[in-house]
Amino acid sequence: MIRKLSRLIVAVLLFTSISTLAPIPGRSASAADAPPKWQLVQTKYETADTFVAAYSVKDFGATGDGVTDVTAVFQELLDSLGRLGGGTLFVPEGKYVIKGTLEIPKGVTLRGEWSKPVRGQPIQGTILMAYSGRGDEEATPFIRMVTSGAVRDLSIWYPEQLPDSITPYPPAIEFGKPNYFGNEFNNAKNVTFVNAYSGLVFSRKNGGTGPTLNGIYGTPLSRGVEIDNIVDVGRIEWIDFSPDYWSGSGLPNAPAKGSAFEQWIRDNGTGIVMRRNDWSYTGYITVDGYNKGFHLAPSITSEGAAPNGHNYELTFTRNRTAIDFEVAADVGVMFTNVHIRDGETGISVGPSANGVIQLSGIDVDADTALQVNAASKAKVLLRQSKIERGEVAISGGTFMPSDSDFDNAAPQIRLLDNARGIVTGNRFKEKADIENASKFLTTIDHEPVGMAKLPTFPTIAAETHKPARMALYVVTDAPFGAKNDGTTDNTSAIQKALDRAASDGGGVVFLPPGKYKVAGHLTVPTGVELKGSVDNSTVPTGPGSILEAYADRGNPNGEPFVKLSEGSGLRGITFNYPEQLATQLPNVAAYPYAIRATGKDVYIVNVGLRAVYSGIDLYTNKTDGHFVDFVTGHVFKTGIRVGGGTEGGLISNLQFNQLVYAAGRESKFGTWPNSPAGDSKAVYDYGFNNLAFMILGDVKDETLYNNFHYGSAKGLVLTAENGRGPTGVSVGLGVDGSRKSILLEATGEEGFDFVDTQIVSIGGGEDTRYVEASPAFAGEVRLFGADFWGNPGTGILLDGGTVSLQLANFANPGEYGFAKLTNASRLRLDSSVVSSARSLLNVGGESRLFARSSIIDAGSAYLKKMGEWRNNQSNLAFAKPPGGETVSPSPGPSAAQASPPPSTIVADPAVSSHGNSDRALWLVAGGIVLLLAAGALAVYVYRRKSRSTPSS
Repeated sequence: MIRKLSRLIVAVLLFTSISTLAPIPGRSASAADAPPKWQLVQTKYETADTFVAAYSVKDFGATGDGVTDVTAVFQELLDSLGRLGGGTLFVPEGKYVIKGTLEIPKGVTLRGEWSKPVRGQPIQGTILMAYSGRGDEEATPFIRMVTSGAVRDLSIWYPEQLPDSITPYPPAIEFGKPNYFGNEFNNAKNVTFVNAYSGLVFSRKNGGTGPTLNGIYGTPLSRGVEIDNIVDVGRIEWIDFSPDYWSGSGLPNAPAKGSAFEQWIRDNGTGIVMRRNDWSYTGYITVDGYNKGFHLAPSITSEGAAPNGHNYELTFTRNRTAIDFEVAADVGVMFTNVHIRDGETGISVGPSANGVIQLSGIDVDADTALQVNAASKAKVLLRQSKIERGEVAISGGTFMPSDSDFDNAAPQIRLLDNARGIVTGNRFKEKADIENASKFLTTIDHEPVGMAKLPTFPTIAAETHKPARMALYVVTDAPFGAKNDGTTDNTSAIQKALDRAASDGGGVVFLPPGKYKVAGHLTVPTGVELKGSVDNSTVPTGPGSILEAYADRGNPNGEPFVKLSEGSGLRGITFNYPEQLATQLPNVAAYPYAIRATGKDVYIVNVGLRAVYSGIDLYTNKTDGHFVDFVTGHVFKTGIRVGGGTEGGLISNLQFNQLVYAAGRESKFGTWPNSPAGDSKAVYDYGFNNLAFMILGDVKDETLYNNFHYGSAKGLVLTAENGRGPTGVSVGLGVDGSRKSILLEATGEEGFDFVDTQIVSIGGGEDTRYVEASPAFAGEVRLFGADFWGNPGTGILLDGGTVSLQLANFANPGEYGFAKLTNASRLRLDSSVVSSARSLLNVGGESRLFARSSIIDAGSAYLKKMGEWRNNQSNLAFAKPPGGETVSPSPGPSAAQASPPPSTIVADPAVSSHGNSDRALWLVAGGIVLLLAAGALAVYVYRRKSRSTPSS
């Protein structure tokens, strides 16, 4: 994550001054550049979007005959597009020989025609034939990208790669160029690696942010995807690797299915290598027939960095090891809905993996289902999962399975010498047989736990959103006559094109790259799409089509800058407010919302915002079925607000970061004159004191997916509107660097569910926290898998309502304490980890805490007054009493029976706090007190000396 980046400005400026390869914003096209011929491309194969190309390689002699080397043609056109300010180079179906290598300039897209491949069937569409670098894995990659570039809708094939003699090559695609300032938000979408030695890697020599991969298929031989060296969130989704793609490709030298090359991949290949990933999102991953499906490995470029983040809907078949945890982050790493079949080892936790591993909805069929090395200190949390077949051998760390099914042969779980366990509420196909050879106190309790079930979540895949008619209107052409010079007012010209498209029955109104001053307001009519030239998933970095807004300065209640009518859309455009100057901070001028939807079924995709006061308004009108995907950038006041009785919308892949404006003068972010020229602290301070990232009001069944923000006063706000609160479900919410990360004021009757959430609250003051619920809050939110870290004052403050947590990890519970619970609030904690805290609860908060099957220290809390305290253990592992084998739980009220204030309570605090039976009374009470006090003091002193936000 990007934190306190003002500290880096001096270093960045120094690098900028010495870098001779930094791009020059606004450079004019060369005299030799061919004039663009903007065309709305209608491809042979269906696409989810419209796209407009400046050039087609066929118009310049590249016929795709499979014989002629067209490297120079491709590179010249790509360079021309870079000088033009960004755009798309179209490569029609065919086989194109590329004997050299290609570099994608900033804001440029290389796009072909692509049909989603099917295992065992011939590859169709645009095929690039790669030859360079044979025998040298360190040679220049086949395709190298800099910033905001994209490779889309094509296949890469190595004709000289022979299945009986597999030879190393450099990566087919590398994000990042050595000695170039910037490696930000490159895209690879709908790409087939027929037989690449290494598929796609993130540069180890040039770190950066936001890699975006979606729809990557094929048979990469050694590595499919490797992520390392990134400092802001990436997205890796819809990956499918299998030997069957190459063998069924129908291309020359393709191997026979089942031949020796499959064994080579099984011995040597890895689907996903995840190193320093800055809590990236991975989702919908399938890896078949590899040595390792998903390898969590240490960073090569950042010593000590380990991957964390969100991993959702993964499938592994026929692999030696499905998931290999060589390392695991202390702040946690989440895997949810993972399916493992026909493998040798399902999940392996190595000796250097010492963090927290959260596994939810896992089903495993393997020879060894789960193994943990004796040297590991990892905490492995397993919930609502199923071990269908295979040994579960826990030699080290802490194993915490709960509410899961063990259909494997007895002994279903082996807890060996150096491991401890909290084994609760599980079900067994055969008679339960747990081999407990642990030297530590262990909790085993088969009584059902009654956990809420992991919510269902819709499959998030590319959705088709297009205008009513495939027709192109270029705003700079006659009769519209718009000027992309940054000075001419284009309000009338652009609106004229929009109205003309509407009167003709719909179409694409296209803005060639450049800056378009708009002194008034725009309305996009029904059936019309307003589209820019860089339709990639990126923050604003300079290239592309930029709408510059001037109207209604100082009038936040005025007309929004752009209104979207029912069934209209925006794609590939940057919004900038030139008169919003950093020198005026903290006296920011208020403006109306940049975008307002006025009806249902609007779509907003790949849109960048910068220096915007308030971003997207989906609450003034009922906007059912809205689709918002990859809106990025910076706002001052409100990012996005949803309400107005809206139903059934989807908001995905938001990526907001104060950095976009704070570092906007840097060349890699576009050299914007309204960004700070020096110290950017005022930008971060304003966001930390004023910004609300996302507000949900009167909205029903809202779906949130992989939305991220850094730097706000309020992260996500659930509030009442028209007497109603929001309902819905979220996967992958990330709120980083927020004062109050989740603020609860209201929900609808069904509540709101969160899956795989990561929350970082910074500031350390008494008003900073992960979750806050107001006295008016009477609903319930449920978090299934969540990581909390940073340095809040108090981690959780509840004045009302219920917050239920399963598989949560609090790496830092709070500088002053973990939770403050008052009024009618309840905090439920199941199968979670709460690191040592200065204090657990406020005085009188005990009756509102319900904790089960967790690692948590009671501290000075009075256990007899707890709402529930059952099967918990401390952060410190205690030796098993002499002669003891399995430790049974102390009796305590069930979740259904216990309500504040409880009528009965767990008896002995010393016993209960570790989930032990009365046999644990061999420990002298005074010794227990002294030991716990000494441990707490040591942890407190250590944390006060070394407290800092973890670096991922």
